Amino acid sequence: MKINDMLKERKGKLIGDIAIAVFFGVMLILAGDMVFGGGENAETENETVKNNVSDNDYLSKLEEKTKGLLSQVDGAGNVDVMITLNSEGESVYARENKKSASQTEESAQQGDSRGIESKTEESTVVTVNNGDGSTSPVVIKEMTAEISGIVIVAEGGDNVLVKDSLIRAAQALFGVPANKVEVFKMR
Repeated sequence: MKINDMLKERKGKLIGDIAIAVFFGVMLILAGDMVFGGGENAETENETVKNNVSDNDYLSKLEEKTKGLLSQVDGAGNVDVMITLNSEGESVYARENKKSASQTEESAQQGDSRGIESKTEESTVVTVNNGDGSTSPVVIKEMTAEISGIVIVAEGGDNVLVKDSLIRAAQALFGVPANKVEVFKMR
């Protein structure tokens, strides 16, 4: 009969031991999810970055192309063009966001319980490998700078018809209103 007495005595402790083992098992599972990435939600978001250096290159090329085109307008002669920008161009990069959340409910033998909630967020720019071993960010969208005004100086800038043709050409090229384009005679 000693075995039955021992089992009855041990039965109360056994339930406590099982509760502790279950608690540690749940904690290990949650810790594994956090370490090895289980339960994460990956999202792609955009990051906008301003391009200061490339704006100057863009502007110079734009002025040269415009100068070449406008000098072909009948009666314009030699042409010089200056374009001013209202804002900087921007590139929008893809981002990967990882979010994870876990909840744990702890309960003690006395009937007390408490909940633990854990949230983590991580965000990185998505990159691709180039052929030379370097990486570059994935560009979703590039926004060019907004043009605030155009000044055209032309040899034939004093002729009303040439002036009108140059203004209409600039409007068609850049989508700016006529009041943002000025034409002057070159000396």
